[in-house]
Parts: sequence; C-alpha cells; structure tokens
Amino acid sequence: MLSSPPLVHWRARNALKAAIREFFNARNFLEVDTPILVPCPGSEVHLNYFASSWQDYHKREHQLWLRSSPELHMKQVLAREQCDIFQIAPCFRNGGEFSQWHHPEFLMLEWYQCSGNFLGFIEQSYELLRFTQEKLASFLPAGCESLELGEGPLPKLTVSEAFLQFAGLELHDGDPELARQAKSRGIHSVNLNDDFETAFFKILLEKIEPALEEIPVVALYGYPPSQAALAQVAGLSAERFEIYVSGIELCNGFHELLDLAENRQRFRLSNAARQALGKEVPREDPGFWQALESGLPDSCGNALGLDRWLALLLRETSLERVIPFREQTYIIP
Repeated sequence: MLSSPPLVHWRARNALKAAIREFFNARNFLEVDTPILVPCPGSEVHLNYFASSWQDYHKREHQLWLRSSPELHMKQVLAREQCDIFQIAPCFRNGGEFSQWHHPEFLMLEWYQCSGNFLGFIEQSYELLRFTQEKLASFLPAGCESLELGEGPLPKLTVSEAFLQFAGLELHDGDPELARQAKSRGIHSVNLNDDFETAFFKILLEKIEPALEEIPVVALYGYPPSQAALAQVAGLSAERFEIYVSGIELCNGFHELLDLAENRQRFRLSNAARQALGKEVPREDPGFWQALESGLPDSCGNALGLDRWLALLLRETSLERVIPFREQTYIIP
C-alpha cells in the first residue's frame, strides 16, 4: 500500500497553498520560481547537502547541489525587480534529516518584503499564520480544537530574556564562561569544554525550546550577533527572529544583510567552519555577489516550513501523515 496522506490531507495541502497565494496576492507580492539544482545550496555551517552534477556536451562534469533554501536566487530576483516576492519551494537537506519534525525533502515558503521595518515584518508573519489558520479551519478533525494563536500582537521574547527566564543565565555573545555557568545550573547536555556556539545551542534545545511548548505562539528575536547568519546586526543583537508554535520552530526571518563585503566575510567564515568539520564546501555563487553589488533593497525575509505548519494546523504530532510517500521513500526494509 502506498505511504501517502489521507485524502483530507491532500485537500488541506492544496488549500494551504491557495491561502498563501491569496494572502500574498492581496499584498501585491510577485510569485517567483528559482532553480532547484544550484551551484551553491546555502550558507549554513551545520547543514548537509545533496550533491549532484550536470554533464555538458563534452562529457565534462559540473558540480551542482539540490538547494537547501531558495534564498540566494530569490535575492537575485529581489535585486533585479526591486519588488516584494514569494515562493513555495521544494528544498532538500541531507545527513539524517528524518525525524518527527524533519524530512530530507520539504516545502519551504520563503518571502521578501522591500521594507526594513523588522518588528512590523514579524507581525506580518503572524498575520499570515492567522490568515491561513482561518482558511483551513474546516479541515480540522472532528472534536479537535484549533491552535490558540490569539488576536493581539504576537507575543515576543528576546533571546537574552528567554535565557534568563528559562535557564537562569545572562547571555553575552561569545562568553567563554557560558558552558561553565550552564553546567553549574544543572544543564546536563553541556560539557565544560564546549565553545560558546555549542553551549548556546545545547541550552536552547534543553531549556528554552521545552519551555516554549507551554506558550501557544511566540517570536524569539534579537539573537547574539555571532548567530546572525545573513541578518543585519543592530547594536548588540542580530535582527533575526524565529516563531515557535507549541514549542515547534516554524520559521526563521531576517532583516536582510545588504553589504557585499560583509556577506562575503560571513560566507567565507561559514565555509571555513564547514571545512574544519570535514563537510563539503560548495563553490560561491557569482550571481549572488553580482546581485549584492547591483544593490538589494532594504528588505526583510522569512523562510517557513510549510509541511510543519500544515501538520500543526491539522493537529498532527509529526510530519508522518502530511508528507506524501514519506515512509515508502525513506524507510528502507
């Protein structure tokens, strides 16, 4: 028997895509398509990518990758068109990405708005969640209550506030004592020799995210600058946010970094860290550098896991029943 969602889940998936398009079309966003096979699949230190290649007429092999996100090409569109854009994009991540809330191939909703209003963009992301929830209300199983998303502004916590409230730790970027302090607080996953980044993520997983399970929906924002990725840094924090629904991380948004030199530096630091970890280091994408050189508009962007959001809307406890052919493809007898 085929491993696939029940019919109601197929219909719900279709309805969610339609609702997303309705939301963005009403705001004059342009829907775009970008390549799936790319020269550079992403800029994250810890992700693993699917390798592929293209063979030309002379039988020469050219290394390509399945994208982990459409970000780099969407920013090229953004630079050219200078308008708000969105995409419902198949994305791919390798290396054990198969668990309750992870899958090797998934749908990413990614969008960019030509506005530097960071807090306003967080609220727009919340509006999208409430809009799509309302549109999919009829797909809830009988007797199931819908998610509690509330009516007012989205509840927000800075990362520093969350560390203090849920772990009893004052967070200072790059603090070499973070691991020792966490250990003294009884945070078991942390080792005394962990560097700041390792300790940071272990604390996030052991103390912060479990505490967020008690909050129906919340935005965690204002990350340490060392965790900025490709977000702008303002003062002592990066203008980056993640929205959690019932403790599940749903999306990751930035006030986008515009400066070419700073983007290059962060990419190269990431690639150096990948090399140190023994991971593949894809070549840089010259089209992305050209886009930055021509000028990105001041903008905010967000990447949302569409399959996760569908599962949460249908009150599922994992991705198992919402991703087509999940078990048939990835569970080998």
